[in-house]
Amino acid sequence: MKNLFCLLLIISFCSHGQQKVFKAKDFERDIFPSKITKDGKSTIVESTNPYKSLNNPMLDDAKNYTIILEVENKRLQHDFYKFARERHIRFNELNETKSVPVEFMVQPNGVIDYFVYGWQGPIRINNRAISDSLNPEFEQKLVAVANDFCKNYKFPSHYSKEKFRIGFLLNFDLIPKKPSKMFIYNVAMAEACDKPDTVKTLMLNGLRLESFPMVVFKFKNLEKLDLSNNYIQKVPKAVSKIKNLKFLSISNNPINNNKIKFKRNNHIKDLNLQYTGIPYLPRSLSKNQKLEVLFLGNNRFISFRKRDFKKMNNLKALNLYNARLSELPMSVTKLLNLEELDLYYNDLKQLPNEICDMPKLKTLAVSNNELWNLPAHIAKIKTLETLYAHHNRLNDLPTLPDLKLLHIGNNMFKTVPEKVYSLDNLVEIDMTKNQIMEVPTQLRKFEKLQRVFLVGNDFERIAEKKEELAKLVTDLEKKDILVR
Repeated sequence: MKNLFCLLLIISFCSHGQQKVFKAKDFERDIFPSKITKDGKSTIVESTNPYKSLNNPMLDDAKNYTIILEVENKRLQHDFYKFARERHIRFNELNETKSVPVEFMVQPNGVIDYFVYGWQGPIRINNRAISDSLNPEFEQKLVAVANDFCKNYKFPSHYSKEKFRIGFLLNFDLIPKKPSKMFIYNVAMAEACDKPDTVKTLMLNGLRLESFPMVVFKFKNLEKLDLSNNYIQKVPKAVSKIKNLKFLSISNNPINNNKIKFKRNNHIKDLNLQYTGIPYLPRSLSKNQKLEVLFLGNNRFISFRKRDFKKMNNLKALNLYNARLSELPMSVTKLLNLEELDLYYNDLKQLPNEICDMPKLKTLAVSNNELWNLPAHIAKIKTLETLYAHHNRLNDLPTLPDLKLLHIGNNMFKTVPEKVYSLDNLVEIDMTKNQIMEVPTQLRKFEKLQRVFLVGNDFERIAEKKEELAKLVTDLEKKDILVR
């Protein structure tokens, strides 16, 4: 019994003390050494790494997580940088213009097994050797914070059904901005400016600022302020008092919901709050009734309140891209001046019929959801010109308004819906990767058509249809129509 206890203790210690952080060349050598075989005079080197690179085919098609990888990759970078800063590690401390690739080896349940950094071998770009060597003291800090991150961070379980790897370039210094005579692009320039009343644009994005730069308030006639891609956690209410400010972006900053306050104003027209991590729409935002463009995508919304959009009567464009919506807030359908609605990458299974009562809607983007159908009376939206509905579960369409662009690729269509052929003003149509068996020969009748996307349908694989398809393509191309 005593021996069994000791054995369990050793196993427990080994599992908790397992090394998780490796340099790429050591990981390749010690953990998953390459398999080398001889084939005549050729030497074949095969990787034994079981972690598959996270790419589109590995993602869960049933959930339509196909192109969302870029979004999740950016979120991972944000979370890692934030985790490091909370432990007083700032990657610009190295004071070198250097980027090092990092990769996470992850179990299907989201648990991180390994963190791998650096290049596997010599890298040359434009005949210049790229080094991944780091200051030993700084490298020790990186290894420590990476090890803690691996133990505390967990990926969503929907990423892959297999072991996977995902990574990004870890930047150890600021990427220098291209100088501009048109606007101020760093804090030092802002502080040195001796004619602040003439300045209308501040581009203080991507500077790794950890607090709101108060020098902003020096510029009384400011119209555009871009603070995106920093580490700002609180935005002062006074920013709403910059009387001429029309455009404000604080995208990609780790701002807590309670740290965004907007006083009532009539001047901010365009506001970008993407990648800020806000779980709810700030209540104070509803007081800004003159907003025309609002970007809220790529946040982890818990829910929306009934009054969130109720007073935004002047809103023309609303972005709710990847906002974890299972249903569209009904107050959105009351935005009678809305022209563009972006609902890409959500979990919508249906759209409310009330969306058909939005009288000025020109662009509706509902791709990468779980829609089985579109509202029956969508033709009531007489202004609708552009409909993105690819990557859903559609197999039929209702009568449509007079569209110019229609994307219905990656759905479940077995035939081209007859309603499509009534769209006389169609300029572009995408029907790729459906299950359509009949060649859509009626596309010849369209007078304004400029682009057609057909690849990935069943008629490509049916021998007797190939000649018919080739003739259609030839006829369309004679009319200067791009066919893919």
